[in-house]
Amino acid sequence: EDLRLAPGASAADLGCGPGLALADLRARVGPTGTLLAVDESERWGREVRARAAAAGWRNVEFRRARLEQLELEPGAWSGLFARWVLSFLPDPGAVLARLARALAPGGRIAILDYNHEGLSLFPESEGFRAVVRATRALYASRGGDVWIAGRRTGLLRAAGLEPDAPRVDVLCGGPDSDAFLWADAFFPHHSAGMVEAGLLAPDERERFLAEWAERRADRDALFFSPLQVSIVAR
Repeated sequence: EDLRLAPGASAADLGCGPGLALADLRARVGPTGTLLAVDESERWGREVRARAAAAGWRNVEFRRARLEQLELEPGAWSGLFARWVLSFLPDPGAVLARLARALAPGGRIAILDYNHEGLSLFPESEGFRAVVRATRALYASRGGDVWIAGRRTGLLRAAGLEPDAPRVDVLCGGPDSDAFLWADAFFPHHSAGMVEAGLLAPDERERFLAEWAERRADRDALFFSPLQVSIVAR
């Protein structure tokens, strides 16, 4: 909505993953618009192509690329969308400068990413705290920044863009909620990789998994997501 895309507009979903936002974006540009999905993963490319084919979207294209090397036509794009992308990039300022040049006059970029504070589980869990610590260390070890939301305004201005005021959302819920299920799909699985990377001790993961199972069975347990901060710049 914040991109204010009109039918016939050109938009790109940057770091599109399996294409979960494409239907919303495609509904806004319409059948006469242009929608580009970009990701470095060919696995997600197959997902996007299958999704577009099943829906009959003839104006949706997938391009495999890293954002650091992505070449978008200068001044050609009405809207750019990036969800949970900047926090992975070692030099987000350089990427934003490239993206700013791609925007048409009056074009907008919409970004959703993290301020990682607030991530918590109740009843409290030492195992979960260890996994949160390891998650942050994993991002940092690969050049990412889970507190990128606090730096984006300055990075956007440096790229020649004018940012609007940011908006903050937190997902929260018990074991049957979408918020908890989202966390349940992430932390138990990825904590194995954190052990392999040497960022989480095996006994810490075992404690986390046991405590997580207890919280999953407790209908009064609550999971709180990180702060999810959205911002639009022109």
